[in-house]
Amino acid sequence: MIDWQPDLDRFSGPKYKALADAIEEAIKEGELNSGDRLPTHRSLSEQLGVTIGTITRGYAEAERRRLITARVGSGTFVLGKVWEKRDFSIPQPRESDLIDLSLSLPVPANREQILAKSLGSIAEKWQQLSPLLDYHPETGIPRHRETIVRWMGYHGMEAAPDNILITSGGQNANMLTLQGLMRPGDIIASEYLTYRGFINAARQWQLRHMGLAMDQHGLTPEALEQCCDQFKLRLLYLTPNLQNPTATLMPLARRQEILDVAAKHNLVILEDDVQFIPPENRLPSLYSLAPERVVYTSSFSKFLAGGLRVGFICSPEDLNLKIRIAMQNNYWSAPPLMSEVVTEWIDSGEARQLTDWQREEILHRQEILKETIGHLDIQSQPYSFYAWLRMPEPWRAETFVQQLESQNVKVLHSEVFAVGSSAAPQAVRICISSPSSRDQLRRGLETISELLASDPNPVFRPIVF
Repeated sequence: MIDWQPDLDRFSGPKYKALADAIEEAIKEGELNSGDRLPTHRSLSEQLGVTIGTITRGYAEAERRRLITARVGSGTFVLGKVWEKRDFSIPQPRESDLIDLSLSLPVPANREQILAKSLGSIAEKWQQLSPLLDYHPETGIPRHRETIVRWMGYHGMEAAPDNILITSGGQNANMLTLQGLMRPGDIIASEYLTYRGFINAARQWQLRHMGLAMDQHGLTPEALEQCCDQFKLRLLYLTPNLQNPTATLMPLARRQEILDVAAKHNLVILEDDVQFIPPENRLPSLYSLAPERVVYTSSFSKFLAGGLRVGFICSPEDLNLKIRIAMQNNYWSAPPLMSEVVTEWIDSGEARQLTDWQREEILHRQEILKETIGHLDIQSQPYSFYAWLRMPEPWRAETFVQQLESQNVKVLHSEVFAVGSSAAPQAVRICISSPSSRDQLRRGLETISELLASDPNPVFRPIVF
């Protein structure tokens, strides 16, 4: 523990905010460094002549600013110089002519050094290695669930560790929810265009999956109301924060309208929130608005790294118990080592720096998107990994995808996102996050622009006399 005593009189405002300001300044000046253990609440309160409650509030404010982190049983530690941008760097392009814009993946970066550092730090804490090798309850290690709750708090959500279940990624979280709450033959619904992984999961679990109408704000309440009136709907799957594939952000008023219909018909909602959205761009989640009927799923794949395979479920107690049974029947519990890596990344500040870097990189790539195909009918968000491109006449999506791939650029057409027999619009999803460089992205988007400026290749059919 370092001997640090700030002068709170130099800062205006309440004492607790002055303490947080002092911590921030000390980090900027190099007086406090990453990993430094701050004085205890009691010792600092005695030094400064203020109450312990003031120190507690000050530390909490500094943690909210992501300057420090509190570790249960260990103390309060400095995260580091969060305003300094780490040069994560983008790896060299792979030896392939294909520019793949079909997958919504984190921006490629050299994350190996972060992982190596984290594994070394975990290995040094040998007392914590033994629990990582033991069997654990299906809910996961309490310390890891507390980290997830803190992560959710960074993104404007409140939750309790007892409501958290740690899973092997977001898709696994969705599948476990279906297995725990649904039975083969049950009727579920979603937007008529939705994440194809969920379409496959519903099909595998032999559920009757209905696609509902959408407008510029996402799922329409009228379509949901009509479906509930006609069918015994058991569950509604939604991606209100950056809808996949259309990149629509559901407004707050629409969210409340959907929840009102769900409450009227006692409907469970599965809210999938895996997409990368910075905290400042987030709207209240459906779970935050109606925690009694929403199962919330998310993961660290888009924010940190897909290979970590750490996701989670946050649900009300009665539904939580049913999903836990599904976990026991599948694999008992998610591997704790991967959850320990995620905890280390969050506690050390690496997660914050990586997500900040990725946000800046996506902003640059969104600018390239506007420069190259902004004149076309596209829909996206400033932080989105992907964009939705509606085809100009006389183009058809399937024809466009085929001809584009012949020029070594790959995107996905709307058919793969259509539920059941829903008529898919003439559109494609373009992912801007996955190319290995901005130059590669620009080449791919310029190819798209040039192809759409031409006429579709004619399709010759034999003449039948």
